[in-house]
Amino acid sequence: MELQAGRFMGSVSSPVYYSKEHMMKSGIHVRSMSWLFAAGLAFGAAAAHAATGVTITQDQEAKVTVGMTAAEVEQNLGRPADIVKYRNAIGPTWIYEVDGATFGMTKFDVDFGSDGRVASAAEIVLGDN
Repeated sequence: MELQAGRFMGSVSSPVYYSKEHMMKSGIHVRSMSWLFAAGLAFGAAAAHAATGVTITQDQEAKVTVGMTAAEVEQNLGRPADIVKYRNAIGPTWIYEVDGATFGMTKFDVDFGSDGRVASAAEIVLGDN
């Protein structure tokens, strides 16, 4: 009997059986959803890391010299934590966070000229948080 293959719905006093063909099925599997969720977390973490930039060491600061292009700076140091354009500056300033600095929170600023090359680079000590 086809009703036996169905699913029980209703109360004990008045059972109602529905055949399998009338039951809703989800096309999404739990395993697929967990993989999508994990992939979303991984991409989200990568995006957050890219958005905030990377920290550099004081040894890496020495690699930046006047006249380098923005591509060369990014190749040596990675993405900056912030890029700003000061009102009277000729070009943008890339700001990096320095990891392991002796005097607390320290930033490393790379200033670019109108030609897109490094005009100056300096470490700025902000002190303890």
